[in-house]
Amino acid sequence: MTILMEEGSRKRRHGRKRRLYGFILSLLLVTVWILVIWSMSKQSYQQQTIQPWLHQLSEKVKIGFALPDVQFTYGEHDYSLRQRPYDFTEFIFRKSAHLFVYAVLAVLAYGGLRYRKMRTVTCIAASLVVVAIIASIDEYIQQFSPNRTSSIRDIGVDLIGGCCGIAIYVMTKAVIRKLRSRGHSSS
Repeated sequence: MTILMEEGSRKRRHGRKRRLYGFILSLLLVTVWILVIWSMSKQSYQQQTIQPWLHQLSEKVKIGFALPDVQFTYGEHDYSLRQRPYDFTEFIFRKSAHLFVYAVLAVLAYGGLRYRKMRTVTCIAASLVVVAIIASIDEYIQQFSPNRTSSIRDIGVDLIGGCCGIAIYVMTKAVIRKLRSRGHSSS
């Protein structure tokens, strides 16, 4: 009986250590990712633009059809696929990058908080608060970068990215768990 109790105690200590190391590793990854985000915020528009690459690509690839007339306004800027396709494409690329970068941040924060054995809803809320804070600081930093604009709309885009990232992560884990349980039950 005493041996079983000692073994259970050892497993609990090992589990606590594993969770602590996982949490510390997650904090480190979150910190590194935040530094990556902020280093991109400090870059000027000219350092980040993909338009020269788009121009080179368009010289190599000829589109054999007319572009649709997709238009919208974001902030003070009008975007038109037919009239200014390079601006339009770069805008879509930049906003997609916002979604991706903040989806990764949210997943890293969420995963780290899950090591702390917190409730799922609490982890999601805390992760989105981290996304909102980092996105706000990111937008603040951008206003000091040449030819960059700071927009509260981008914080909304970043939060959408965070929500999508967590949703994809949670759904993927659920599918994997279900597939594993099927594999164990069929064997």
